[in-house]
Amino acid sequence: MARRDRVGITDVAAKAGVSVTTVSHVLSSRRPVSEATRAKVMAVIEELDYRPNELARSMRARRTNTVGLVVPDITNPFYTSAARGLQDALAPAGYHCIVTSTDSDHQVEHEVIRQMLTRVDGVVISGGSRTADIQPVIDAGMPMVLLGTDEPGAGFDVVTNADFDAGVTAARYLVDRSYRRIGFITAQDADSVAQARLDGYRSVTESDPELVVEETNNLEGGTRGFARLMQLSEPPDAIICVNDVVAIGVMYGAQDARRAVPDEVAVVGFDDIEAASLVAPRLTTMATASREHGKAAGELLLRRIQDESREPQRVVFPAKLIERDSA
Repeated sequence: MARRDRVGITDVAAKAGVSVTTVSHVLSSRRPVSEATRAKVMAVIEELDYRPNELARSMRARRTNTVGLVVPDITNPFYTSAARGLQDALAPAGYHCIVTSTDSDHQVEHEVIRQMLTRVDGVVISGGSRTADIQPVIDAGMPMVLLGTDEPGAGFDVVTNADFDAGVTAARYLVDRSYRRIGFITAQDADSVAQARLDGYRSVTESDPELVVEETNNLEGGTRGFARLMQLSEPPDAIICVNDVVAIGVMYGAQDARRAVPDEVAVVGFDDIEAASLVAPRLTTMATASREHGKAAGELLLRRIQDESREPQRVVFPAKLIERDSA
């Protein structure tokens, strides 16, 4: 088994052939575990020289009634709305939320998560975190919910979208309206959400590789992505964007280039942020109910704080096509 510099609780669970929750119960002695299982886990702990994060564990014995929310960009309306939904769930239970924006920097995210381990009772992490980023949370046995992504793992809950199906729906919508050369602007260092939406699009269009461009996940990225696609010898007649912010950037680029939307190029986004219905033309998009995502994440986190032995849950929200004027 490949080992990191520091052995984690997931290593122990894998080696012993038990769940992360079982290892946590052996270490804490708060839940009954059979003597045979306990002996097997303890033998693996000794073999791997596992050292749990004692500081985090000791601090967790004292409840703070605070949870952490880690997002890549709080200025993205999806995350702002999700944060509001999270608070909807937390406030009635007397919990508060600390929000941290990482600018999609994995080093920043890793440090933020490390600092939160001794300051909150649980954490919601959003935006394509890697296993290495969330490993300290798993090792500390802290209640955690992953929001808007679908990183596989044991011992934590997931709230996500049916992103592949949403990508399929967006692409089919355009194909059914006789668009034949459909581009896609995705995010640089794409997370699982962006990748699933792109995969759904590809399953329908089987498009030329040149029609898929990677850009920054903001308005400027959308404008640049539009310009790059328009420079092709055969530009697309429709563009799907990884989210609404990028799509609005595309429409700004089209306006600057005097390309009519949707007459000369159709545009479709994802998330249905508030601005999608305020821009002109109004943006056709796949709605992802971000506030409901946040609320569901908060409810799951509160349940896990109360009962860490509960089986992990995966909540999937279907995306709904919102047909407006841009496509």
